[in-house]
Amino acid sequence: MNKKVIIIGGTGQFGITLSQILIKNNFKLFITSRSRKKIKNLKKIYPKVEFIKLNIYNKKQIEILLNKIKPSVLFYFAGQSSPKKSFKYKTETLKSNYTGCKILLDIIYKNNHKIKFFNATSSEMYGHIRNKIDLKTPKKPLNPYGVAKKKSFNLVKKYREKYGMSNYNAIIFNTDSILRNKDFLIAKICIGAVKAFRNKKKLTVNNIIVSREWNWCEEQCTLILKFLSKKPQDFILSNGKSYTIKQMLIFAYQYFNLDFKKFVDIKFKNLKKDEVKEKRSNYIKYFKKNKINFKSKIFGKKLIYKMIKFYLNEGKI
Repeated sequence: MNKKVIIIGGTGQFGITLSQILIKNNFKLFITSRSRKKIKNLKKIYPKVEFIKLNIYNKKQIEILLNKIKPSVLFYFAGQSSPKKSFKYKTETLKSNYTGCKILLDIIYKNNHKIKFFNATSSEMYGHIRNKIDLKTPKKPLNPYGVAKKKSFNLVKKYREKYGMSNYNAIIFNTDSILRNKDFLIAKICIGAVKAFRNKKKLTVNNIIVSREWNWCEEQCTLILKFLSKKPQDFILSNGKSYTIKQMLIFAYQYFNLDFKKFVDIKFKNLKKDEVKEKRSNYIKYFKKNKINFKSKIFGKKLIYKMIKFYLNEGKI
């Protein structure tokens, strides 16, 4: 069995978490990044992973890499991933999430590589939806990031259906971990609670009424690998556990016996046009279809507490 895996753009939470799970199962891991600095720093922390500097738009470089390693699985996590930043960096968001993906698919097809191709898409592909999201739900993204993910989703599906390629699309709902960029909401909430406890510092959030299914990255990665053992397909990756921002704030500040209302400033009472109040997934439909048994253990209060404990021990806040 070929146990070589390449994770394109794998220096974020998903790439690193997946690599550690696969290494425990005796896979040889290669993670690519465009940043020499990231590679240098991560090499020291994860010595069992081989990090490679790669330009995802350089066809020749990618061909050489695939022909040399001959991986059994290729994960695509590259791309500008912030919905908020995507308004400012529209071109780069589309290029990194879609064009890079297409280049890889073309090379895999051209060279007849027998590779399982995994594409990380997003619940940001959906706009104002009343019912639970499934694969039949119309995709009407409200930001450039969602538009880019929709294009990549359709592309990966097309190549699977037209050329018989082993392509997978995962529609991933909000996911967090100790490796998540600290600019994202749940990390901000947890760090905000720590700072309030230590020096009474205040936190500002846009609103507290948005509701999401907040997932734990390690659980999501375990599920990804379960789906990859099934036939190539599109599927939803979430836990079905919905919480509002207000509820997550309460969990974070109650950890220190604090009232979040005394330490959190709320900018807006109402949502902007490009904001969706609630996103819920019909995740169970795809778990049952694939005979995958899964029960989330880390969500809500447990998720918040795990992150707070990490930030407290980290000592950098």
